[in-house]
This record gives sequence, C-alpha cells and structure tokens, in this order.
Amino acid sequence: MDQNNPNYKKKKLTLGSEVLQSLFENGKSPLSEQFMRWKLWAKWEEVVGPTIAKNAEPVGFQRGTLYVWVRNSTWMQQMIFMKDPIRDTINQKFQNNFVRFIKFTLDRHDVPQSDDTAFKSMIQKIAPKEGDSE
Repeated sequence: MDQNNPNYKKKKLTLGSEVLQSLFENGKSPLSEQFMRWKLWAKWEEVVGPTIAKNAEPVGFQRGTLYVWVRNSTWMQQMIFMKDPIRDTINQKFQNNFVRFIKFTLDRHDVPQSDDTAFKSMIQKIAPKEGDSE
C-alpha cells in the first residue's frame, strides 16, 4: 500500500501487556473476572478512601458478590449504610455490573473459597506490590 494514499491507515503497534489487559478487562472468562478482582484489591484504598480501607478490606469475590471483612460491629453497621455507594463507585471505576452485591463479614474465613490461588500467585509474580519480596 502507498503511504501517500489518503485511504492508507497506519497501524499502531500494540504492546503484549496492553493486549492481555484489554482481553482480561473486556472478556467474560473466569480469568477476566479474577483479573478485575485483583485490580480492585490493588486499588481498594483509592476506591473507598484511606479511613474505610484501614477498617475494611475485600476478602472474596464470587459470581458478582464482593465479600468485605470489617474490623468490628461498629464498622459493620457503618458499611451497611455505605454499601450502595461503594458498589456504584466500583462499577463506575471498573466495569458496569462487576459487583452486584456486597456482603460484610467479621470473619475473614467466612467466605466462599474459589480456586484462584494459582492465578493470584501468577499475578503477584508478574506485578508485585510495593514491599512484596520475590
């Protein structure tokens, strides 16, 4: 093709990481859901603010339900009032309808377990958080 032709479109090269990210973010696969979950965990403080992040943290995600551990019953009550705004903020920042429900718990282990430890391990090797040792 002739680059001087007005119909010629120059193709932009795309990095492999950009391709994978768009595949994960726009896909409907289980890996896509786990990638979005990992992204939420990584940006939790940015989503809910530092005060809430110190007293509540995501501990599970399964089929549209986000499980959030809270420090004590006082915070549990407060978080119940903020459930809808938190869900709406998450869906606005990440993907519409990514989180359909939020359930709060005082027990970090009272969460349905998913088979995502291999995925989490792989992601942490690829993109470790600050302070994580290799």
